[in-house]
Amino acid sequence: MTPARKKVLFIGWDAADWKAIHPLMDAGKMPNLRQLVEGGSMGRMATLHPALSPMLWTSIATGKRPFKHGIHGFAEPTPDGRGVRPITNLSRTAKTVWNILNQHGLRSNVVGWWPSHPAEPINGVMVSDHYHKAQRDLDKGWPLLKDAVYPPELHEALAEVRLHPQELVAPIVLPFVPNLDKVDQDKDRRLSLLCKTIAECASIHSAATWLLDNSEWDFFAVYYDAIDHFCHGFMKYHPPRQEWVPEADFELDSNVVSAAYIFHDLRLGTLLKKAGAGPYGDTTVILMSDHGFHPDHLRPLSIPDFPAGPAVEHSKFGILVMAGPDIKKDSTVFGANVLDLAPTLLAIYGLPGGEDMDGDVLASAFQNPPQLGKIPSWEDVPPLPGCDDGRHPPHTRLDPIAVAEALEQLVALGYIEKPGENMEEYVESTVAELRFNLLESLQDGNRHAEALEIARELCRKNPIDQRYALKRFLACQALGLTEEMRKVVDEMDGPRRKIFEAANERMKEFRDLVKERYREKKDAAGETPDDEECEREIQFELNPRADPLEPRKPLLNPEERKQLGTVLAERRYWPAITYFLQAQTLTAERQWLPALEMLRKIERTPYAQPSLLIQSANLLLRLNRLDEAERGYRRVLEADPDNVHAHLGLCRLALRRGDFAAAAAEAGETYGRLYFFPMAHYFGAIAQVGLKDFAKARAGFELALSQNPHFPQAHLGLARLLKYRLNDPEAAKEHFDWYREMRKRQPLPPTHGVKPSTKEQTADRSQDLVLPALGDDVLVISGLPRSGTSMLMQMLAAGGVEILTDRLREADEDNPKGYFEYEAAKKLMRDQSWVGEAKGKALKVVAPLVCSLPPGCTYRVALIERDYEEILESQAKMIARRGEAIEDTPERRDRLRREYARLMARTTDLLRSRPDVHLMVVRHEEILRDPRAAAARINAFAGGTFDEAAMASAVDRSLHRNRGDALTAWNKIQI
Repeated sequence: MTPARKKVLFIGWDAADWKAIHPLMDAGKMPNLRQLVEGGSMGRMATLHPALSPMLWTSIATGKRPFKHGIHGFAEPTPDGRGVRPITNLSRTAKTVWNILNQHGLRSNVVGWWPSHPAEPINGVMVSDHYHKAQRDLDKGWPLLKDAVYPPELHEALAEVRLHPQELVAPIVLPFVPNLDKVDQDKDRRLSLLCKTIAECASIHSAATWLLDNSEWDFFAVYYDAIDHFCHGFMKYHPPRQEWVPEADFELDSNVVSAAYIFHDLRLGTLLKKAGAGPYGDTTVILMSDHGFHPDHLRPLSIPDFPAGPAVEHSKFGILVMAGPDIKKDSTVFGANVLDLAPTLLAIYGLPGGEDMDGDVLASAFQNPPQLGKIPSWEDVPPLPGCDDGRHPPHTRLDPIAVAEALEQLVALGYIEKPGENMEEYVESTVAELRFNLLESLQDGNRHAEALEIARELCRKNPIDQRYALKRFLACQALGLTEEMRKVVDEMDGPRRKIFEAANERMKEFRDLVKERYREKKDAAGETPDDEECEREIQFELNPRADPLEPRKPLLNPEERKQLGTVLAERRYWPAITYFLQAQTLTAERQWLPALEMLRKIERTPYAQPSLLIQSANLLLRLNRLDEAERGYRRVLEADPDNVHAHLGLCRLALRRGDFAAAAAEAGETYGRLYFFPMAHYFGAIAQVGLKDFAKARAGFELALSQNPHFPQAHLGLARLLKYRLNDPEAAKEHFDWYREMRKRQPLPPTHGVKPSTKEQTADRSQDLVLPALGDDVLVISGLPRSGTSMLMQMLAAGGVEILTDRLREADEDNPKGYFEYEAAKKLMRDQSWVGEAKGKALKVVAPLVCSLPPGCTYRVALIERDYEEILESQAKMIARRGEAIEDTPERRDRLRREYARLMARTTDLLRSRPDVHLMVVRHEEILRDPRAAAARINAFAGGTFDEAAMASAVDRSLHRNRGDALTAWNKIQI
């Protein structure tokens, strides 16, 4: 495949929304965007769920859902599993558009994409999403992070064009806050947030324009996150004023969001001119956002108190504009989804999309729609000769969940010290949030069987979190598991509700305590308490998301705040959700009237959300109370014209009335807004059957099944159409068979991810090394726990090598001849002062810690490898004997297997790169197969002065009595 030589400028505006843009364009305040719209095609861009930017922008770049590309949130555990860091691209497991272009020899410049740190070694320039962040005052220096720019020779030039928030001058800020002189900058922290966002946006833009002026490119992508930050910080002040927003705050900050859009439009004009785009040349331009941001009455009154809670401010539809030589002018694109961008970009270059991509080419935007077909997967296509894909090497990538689980595994085995209490909890909560986001992504992609397994796992680990129970319920509902739905609801309405009620009582106690502390503070200062000020203090103390405008000292001590955190977690329970799920369960149990009564009960509360009204209308539809149902759907659309579930309800209502034309129109309204909606295509197909357009009906059923293969009703509808209308009984039989099989309600097995071979190892066998006498060198035995490190130590001890061990860990059933450990080695990451004691001796260090060996010594590292399945089986048995409560599931083993492979490859590479390390790799099964040959190799590496016969005799095969032969897994192993 030879790509076409085209220029594409891709611009990302995070959270941009047409509802905020159209009034500004109509007023002539965004002329550059207006010119782009009039000269090209525009549309709404449907987002994915969860609408979290790192996940979405990776889906945009790869064309794949998060459960395929590996980015699942905002933060991830560090590689050692002992801390947490902002999400990196090292977890990404799929190629991006620029990787695919890279392997065809095309040049890409990528600026600010989230996440793109550390910068990838692409053919072109990458400026990472950490490039523009200023973490400290300007007078303390602002060095550019080491891996923020590739190639490194551009570090200095690009560092110079950044703008620090403290370099902003008043004329830049005044368009955002015209009454700047009224801001008390010592107390009002909003201005600091505003300046930070302006400066970071300006820095990204400066890097982009510098590269447009100074580099060659075929694909240029620049991502601005500023609109999202402006909106999260200031949309509450956007006109019209909400009742709960103070007038003074509204007058001060009501212009920020509009000014932010105008700010971006000015920069858009610069980009278009420098790139030769639009009327200036032949560059194709794509401008889009990953989701929108409610600027109207749909703004939430409050932010939920859970991670990623601010995402409730996002709307389901972002923006899309395409303009260029082969793009239709003054046209509208319907049904676009963020997953469509990667295949569309590839199509512009004449390259096909992958069948494993979840989106499609936006063919309706092209004057001459590309006819390219698809290939199975770009992941399997090698680069052209002389090219690469510009990704980080495989072993540098990581699965953050597997990293944390590997650390947990090592701690449980006793090979690594336990992290500090607070950090351990932080890592655990980060991993749980990544798992939860993966669960939501799977549900969004109709992978409910896989989602259910994660939901059950999360509920077992944390039965308090109502979010987990809700997702478990929804997965059961999608799979028709009514009994488990009832079980979840009864748990929420029983024990969980009691916990919530008790927490409410505790909260009253905390409220009284804060009030008492406030009065004590006032008495100590000789001031009179003020009721309004006291109430503000209570809100700041008891609301973890409260953001006081001026610095304040907490009234609760750290221990009290920790207890408060527990109470707040127990209060994260919404009774209305329980009632709602009760209604859903009653519906599944075909108790229509009780379900409707339950919903009507909630409608009289402040919790009457659109989803509740739609559920009520759906029940009325089931009860054939069609006029009432229609009023319910229309009521939702009055508040939110883009609500796809209300449009779908009207489609079903029209089908019930036999009005097939109206049903087809409402189905079109539904999937025109949200294309990936199998149910909409299904009901649209039924409408086409009624209209006797059987070709369209077949296409609709097939599209519904392509989006959700586990859709029994769609199989049945297609089967009947094929048999009775299209006279194709053979094809019909296949779908009838699928329907009957699926009616058994057997969840589909997981299909995402490929289980790696258990025999796959990460490091090639090193050449045998013959080294001089050990002298002051440190002989290090390393490997994964249960890989054979203790067996190697036993061989060395038998051969006469002096061992550095404190024997604190005594021999046991797992290692009857001893562990030969040195306790300080478990703390190697934070304490290396003792390593000099190991000179001239053998020391055992597990693989995750061995790269922490300090300079100052020469090391001979014998790294032992063993089949990963055997390691995991042995670890599981050892953990069980130690009484540790760690789940041992096939999914977890798969993650650990992949993480162990990555860790061993990374460890091998790092050790080989060190001039103070000699490395030898040995295989566990080779030692068992021929102990004498293995002893000879190890002795030569250790200096050749030790007793090889004694070393060989130390290999006790009787300890492997459960092993069938020397090359298959055994259940018990001495290490």
